Amino acid sequence: MITTNRMAMRAQKGRPQALVCQICQRTGSPSPVPRSLFVRTYSSPSIRNVHREQFQPRQYSWTYTNRIPRRFYSSQAEQPTTPQLDNAIAQVARACSHLCKAEGVPSNDAVVQLLQKSESIAEMIAQPTTAQPKQKSGEFSSLFDLDEQTSATKKQRQQQPQRPKQTPEQLSKQLCRAVHDLLTDEKVFISPEALASYTKIHVLLQQPNHFPEIFHLYANKPIPVENSSPVRFSKPDPKSINSAIPLELANAALDVAIAQRNLSLVLAIIDTTFSAPAFRRAKAYKKAALPLGGLTAAPAACYILATWAGSLQNTMDPSTATGIAFAAGLAYVGGLTSVGLVAITTANDQMERVTWLPGIPLRQRWLREEERAAFDKVALAWGFKDIYLRGEEEGEEWEQLREFIGMRGMILDRTELMEALRFHTDIMLKQKYESTK
Repeated sequence: MITTNRMAMRAQKGRPQALVCQICQRTGSPSPVPRSLFVRTYSSPSIRNVHREQFQPRQYSWTYTNRIPRRFYSSQAEQPTTPQLDNAIAQVARACSHLCKAEGVPSNDAVVQLLQKSESIAEMIAQPTTAQPKQKSGEFSSLFDLDEQTSATKKQRQQQPQRPKQTPEQLSKQLCRAVHDLLTDEKVFISPEALASYTKIHVLLQQPNHFPEIFHLYANKPIPVENSSPVRFSKPDPKSINSAIPLELANAALDVAIAQRNLSLVLAIIDTTFSAPAFRRAKAYKKAALPLGGLTAAPAACYILATWAGSLQNTMDPSTATGIAFAAGLAYVGGLTSVGLVAITTANDQMERVTWLPGIPLRQRWLREEERAAFDKVALAWGFKDIYLRGEEEGEEWEQLREFIGMRGMILDRTELMEALRFHTDIMLKQKYESTK
């Protein structure tokens, strides 16, 4: 009632009625909003980053959201400007140069921290630039007195010499060059964390040209000895499981190279990752060590169970019963293991265009499955998408890919597995069958 009387008194003084909110005219004064709605939004740490409009009822949303001035909105999601990114990349380049020019061996923590900073800069560069909404001139300047500030900033910009703006591609190349020069320095040790950050930076910036070189250095680069003056190096072992490129990094690098349509780069990445002996050893250690350990302990477990089973009967000698139970247990475990190994090593449902040559051992097929899958991915990217057109590809790159796959013990587009040949064969057989009637 108080709000209604005030509005009536102001109308009698001659205040124009157009200033009254149209929503207030239709609905009257809004009912009070419970305070707990806003307290829960900021008190719970699990939903602190969620937009508060998701927790407001629909009938009260206009009361607060539509009346917040634009100048109070959060500016945390603003995209950094090109000069800011240029300055950040210049700082990273100076830090990389400082580490390379140091007399001793740089610490791994300093290298990783610098690469993580470069990774955050790469994420900013890779973010798509969103167009800012254009505001009408003078819309808010009359309310907040911004005319004088904008004119002053324009005069300062005109007086200061403007540097040429760099494109995102130029910024990407500068950052990648600085990071690459850091890891290729002989005194810098390439740790798994450094390799992961390096790969992510180049994947975000779509710069895959140096992947084969850095993957080769990761396995073959001499390891600097810490706290040595002058710097001494130890000989690496390229076939060690620690020299293997992780599967996730190899797939990410391969996807970027495929997107760039550079076949020689793609084959070089496969050669330094999936085809490396260290990759096969790491796979055998990670996936086959536990099953082989269990298979080795199977005879002892079978003997213990056979001894326990022989003591439970009284129809024959306990030693004879133990021997029979032990032989039966070994036969069961051996047969089940053999069937499982054959099923795992001969699985071919995942193969589409690249298959194994006849005569390749099953052990090699299992160890090199990731290599075959990589070639299959490349063939799918370079060939026709229609399954009925597969096998009709021509060109120098396609013949190079076919020859390279054949040298690795694989076949590209085996004749009896092609859908187009099956389709035409079925038509010919159907026509021959109808003609004989």
